[in-house]
Amino acid sequence: MNTALIVLNYNDAERTSALVQSVACYRSVSHIVVVDNCSTDDSYNTLLPLAGEKIDVIRSESNAGYASGNNAGVLFALKHYAPEVLFIANPDVAFSEDTVIALYSTLMENKEYGVAAPVVRQGTNIWNLPGFIGIIESLFLVWFTLDKKLIRHNVLKDSRPIVPVDVVEGSFLAISADAWKKARGFDERTFLYAEEIIFAKRLRAQGFRECVLRDHFYDHLHSASIKKAHKSRKAAAFHYFRDSFRIYNRHYLHTSKTQDRIFDICWYLGYLERRLYDIVKSIR
Repeated sequence: MNTALIVLNYNDAERTSALVQSVACYRSVSHIVVVDNCSTDDSYNTLLPLAGEKIDVIRSESNAGYASGNNAGVLFALKHYAPEVLFIANPDVAFSEDTVIALYSTLMENKEYGVAAPVVRQGTNIWNLPGFIGIIESLFLVWFTLDKKLIRHNVLKDSRPIVPVDVVEGSFLAISADAWKKARGFDERTFLYAEEIIFAKRLRAQGFRECVLRDHFYDHLHSASIKKAHKSRKAAAFHYFRDSFRIYNRHYLHTSKTQDRIFDICWYLGYLERRLYDIVKSIR
């Protein structure tokens, strides 16, 4: 059993250290690669003492986002350790060793799956792979939230322990090394958002699917790193959503100029919705 866990840090050394220390004793996690994504605080020096026989701490040359940072960690792990399965984890998650073993076994025994994940306890980590209409729906909080809740409900009702899904969230997931290589990793043209759906699209093109393990769960202090950077305002990071989904629309859905204009109008309406949400939340 040869695995590698990639943990991407940005100005969040305390949570990153806590996660790494909590899973370092897992025998099922062979190697841990901590990537400091060019933090603006002293995270890298804070994390360096973690380095040892099982743990590497590396630093990216610039903060080019989730995709670039995790790709750097994966490439380091593949070069030095050649793991069979890669685990990607945000600093603000918690998971058991039983879950790690179950994810590993699922990917090793079911080669049609390139990605496997447990079910998150807080919120939902499962999405449909969107076409253009799905992208428009995802711009609006109420619509997007209800859709994700319905998907989660259906997964938990499913009688199968391994449930095929379209897309799983990038906060915690397992990827077979073979699938990662064939899909060419995450699209580094994105900075934040859309990485998971683009990766799912790339996986499908290579004949892989994604799945969740209905009976395994993990905890996610949802988007704690993002909220920390943007002071918990939903509107503050929404421009990244626009930029990343423009890439998805143009390069993966091959949208027309008319569709691109519709997207931009709907994005602006979604931005106003989030501004209103932030205002209401601030006065409660």
